[in-house]
Amino acid sequence: MYNKTKKTLLFVLGFVFLMQTRGIMPFDAGKPTDVDSRELRTVIVEGWESTPWVISPDPGGDQSTVETKLLDGAPKDLSLDAGNKKSFGVRFQFIFPGDNKLVMTPPADKMVTHYLQVIDDKTGKQKEVKIPGIELPGIVKALSVWVLGRGEDYTMEAWIEDGKGDTHIFKFGNINFVGWRPLTVTIPNNVVQENDTYPQTNGLILKKIIVRSTAKTKANKTVLAFDSLKVLTDMNQVFFDGADINFDDADKEEKARMKKYVDQLKNSSQGSNSPSSTPNTK
Repeated sequence: MYNKTKKTLLFVLGFVFLMQTRGIMPFDAGKPTDVDSRELRTVIVEGWESTPWVISPDPGGDQSTVETKLLDGAPKDLSLDAGNKKSFGVRFQFIFPGDNKLVMTPPADKMVTHYLQVIDDKTGKQKEVKIPGIELPGIVKALSVWVLGRGEDYTMEAWIEDGKGDTHIFKFGNINFVGWRPLTVTIPNNVVQENDTYPQTNGLILKKIIVRSTAKTKANKTVLAFDSLKVLTDMNQVFFDGADINFDDADKEEKARMKKYVDQLKNSSQGSNSPSSTPNTK
């Protein structure tokens, strides 16, 4: 009887402590906490329907050969996507086995502006540089791509820059399979994608995809194909009274550009909060 009473008393004291603790825990009352605060969508960021990517073999020169082209055809599992007609094909061969790799970077029509912590002497403004890359919209949860393999032993990885400018390497794993297969990497929470200021999203940039040889890779001619590079992402943005006030024309243009980009992606994505539509892969 004594033990039962003691356990009951400890339970009551623990419950009271929990309630008091909950009352003093900090929280952000300005953001909704229900499921509507998330807009999880699948967004195709590259469909390889119009322009091949740039391929750089390493080693290059007379130690390797590489060809690229857009191929007719796509994975059968994507047959319901009426806009998906082509895939990106690569045929390559390294003369010698060893530490070989293919570096795949987005083409010149997909450039991202970087702002350096330096003042440009000519303009008097923050210096800008443009690099090949694809802006990944929203708060990205996962990145996936379809790969057509023919059994050659290679691995694949994505190089992604976060909101602080740090580069993370995400490994898809081995691509020594035959046929089409989707490969996925999860983006962990410690990868910086958000600001404490408006705009809240400080998006990721996909800089390149690298295909690497392994100790088992032979010096054979190899054919690979890629299709439907997509992200699972939270497209929710925080809006507030005063977001329409602009400091100058440049401030207005930057916010308008961001809104147009997000609206375009929402219209070409699939998610539980919106009807499905055919992805825009141009």
